[in-house]
Amino acid sequence: MKKKLLIVITACLMCMTLTGCSLFPFNLIKKMTKDPKEETVTENTEDYPVDEGYDDGTGDEYPLDGGYDDGIGDEYPLDGGYDDGTGDTYPTDEYPTDDGSLSGETEPVPPAQDVNVRPAEWASVQWEPYSNAYFTLNIPSGWKVDWNGNAQRMAWMATSPDGKIGVSNIDHNYAAKAKNMQQTLGMNMTLKKGTVKEYFKKMYADTTDYFKVKNSCVPADKDQLQALRPDKAIRDYQSLYATFSENGWEGEGIYSAVIMDSQDIYIRGMNYGIWEINGTFTEWSPLGELINWQPVLGQLLQSFNYTDYYIQEWRSYMNSNDTPTSSISDDDPVMEAFEERSRSDTIIQEKRSDMIGEYERVYDNDTGEIYRAYNGFLDDIGDQNKYTPITDDQYADGYVGWIDKD
Repeated sequence: MKKKLLIVITACLMCMTLTGCSLFPFNLIKKMTKDPKEETVTENTEDYPVDEGYDDGTGDEYPLDGGYDDGIGDEYPLDGGYDDGTGDTYPTDEYPTDDGSLSGETEPVPPAQDVNVRPAEWASVQWEPYSNAYFTLNIPSGWKVDWNGNAQRMAWMATSPDGKIGVSNIDHNYAAKAKNMQQTLGMNMTLKKGTVKEYFKKMYADTTDYFKVKNSCVPADKDQLQALRPDKAIRDYQSLYATFSENGWEGEGIYSAVIMDSQDIYIRGMNYGIWEINGTFTEWSPLGELINWQPVLGQLLQSFNYTDYYIQEWRSYMNSNDTPTSSISDDDPVMEAFEERSRSDTIIQEKRSDMIGEYERVYDNDTGEIYRAYNGFLDDIGDQNKYTPITDDQYADGYVGWIDKD
C-alpha cells in the first residue's frame, strides 16, 4: 500500500512540474497573500476575525474554507465547481468542453432487462402415484414403470419417456462360475472373478458402445449387509460411477451390487458353483445431467414401499413373520461413488458441455440459483448486479433453469 501511495504522489508531482497543473487552490492562496506593496488591504479585525475570512477590498467577507470572490460579487465553493461567466456553476468533474459537452460524461447505462427463466425439467417435476400388486411409488408425470417377478425375485425400473433417465432394481440375480456350465445352470452370464465391475461390464456389453468405470468405492453399509447373510461371505460390494454411449447418445450413471460367494461344486470335473448377486441398483441420465436429476431420482426411491400382498407372500416364502424392507429407499450408500468422483473432472466436463452448446452459466444473487444462459447474456443485460458469472467450483453444483435469447 505504501509503495502504491509513493507512486501516486510521485506521479502527481511530475504532472505538476511538467504541465503546471496543481492539486491545490494556489489562485486563492495567491490572492490571500498579495504583496502589500502591490495593493493595500484595509482589514478590520474587529468586524472580520482572521480565522473566519478576509476582506477583498469590496467590503465583503468570504470564509477561507467557503469559497472565493470572482470579481463580480459572487461566491463559489472551492469544492463545488466554478463560474463560467454566465452565472452557472458546474461540479469540478463536469465542466463544459470545447464541443459543448460535459467532461466526464459517459454513455448512458442501458436499463436492466426483465429476464424470463425457463425452469429446467428436473426443477419443475410434477409427481403422480404408481402402484401394482407388489409395490407403490411416486414417479414424475409421464414416466413409465416396467416390472416382473414376485416376492421371491423382483425386478423393476422407472424411466423417462425416452428412456435416457431412470432407475432400476433387481432383488436377486445369479451368474455361473464356469463358462461351460452357464447354459446348463440356466444362467445368462458367467463371471470369472466375481467382481461388481465385471458384472456390470458383462450386463451392458451388448447394449452399449462403451462402458467406462470412472470411480468406485465400498459403501459404508457393507457390514450391515453382511450381518443379514452371515452364512455367506460378501465376495465384492462396490458402488461404481461410469460413463457410457448407447445408440449415439452419451450418458453417466451409478451402478451398485452385492456379490455373495458360494462354494465351488465339482461333479465329474464340472464346476456347478454360482455367484449370488443381490441388490443390483442403477440410476442413469444423459452425460452431465446426473447431478441435476439425482435429487429427483432420490425422491422417487424414497417413495418406494412394498404392498401388504407382497409382505404376506414374502413371509410365506421365507416362513417368517418378519417384515421385508427395501434398501433402495436409502440411496446414500450407493451415491458415495458419485459424490467421490473427481470434482475437477466434472468441472471440465461441464465447461466442455457449455462450450459445445454455446452457453454460459450465471449466478442469481437474489435467489442463490444457477442458470444456464445463452452465450452473451451477461453482455446483453448491461450494468446489472443481479446476475454474475459463476466460479469454476460452482460448475459442479448443477443448474435449475435456462435463460433463452428472445
